[in-house]
Amino acid sequence: MYIQSHRPIDSMLATEEASGNMRGPTTAARRHRGLSLGAAAALVALAIAAAPSSGVAQQADTSKAFRDSLSTRTKLIEAGRQVFHGEGTCFGCHGPNLEGTAIAPTLRAHKWRNGDGSLAMILHVVTTGVPNTAMISHPGGINDDEVLRVATYVWAVSRGAVKP
Repeated sequence: MYIQSHRPIDSMLATEEASGNMRGPTTAARRHRGLSLGAAAALVALAIAAAPSSGVAQQADTSKAFRDSLSTRTKLIEAGRQVFHGEGTCFGCHGPNLEGTAIAPTLRAHKWRNGDGSLAMILHVVTTGVPNTAMISHPGGINDDEVLRVATYVWAVSRGAVKP
């Protein structure tokens, strides 16, 4: 299962922060297509080949990379929380604390009916819906970027990584 997104997550979040709106990028940003994966890989390879070499291996700053990764992940999860409780209308069926209702199951830690509870499975369910249930594809008319955000939030809550 693949969710098509042509912009890196950092770029997506920067667009939202700049607009002061964590619910979604601007219309212009939604139309942005960026580089294909192959073109990006070719540019990276070209930059590496053109970079001057001192013959000494450079050590990566893994602590900064970890902090950047954690910050991006936190922003993505918070953006998903906004979609869940806003435009996605997910809370209407799954409850404000993801506890489930008579209409839809809990999204907290449990035995999943439609898969293994992985991020890929949750993305698939939100993207395609579940036949013969109230779960529709792209609830609330959310776009693919918002699907990724809300699925990340649900996955994080279901793993106990964040509170609902």
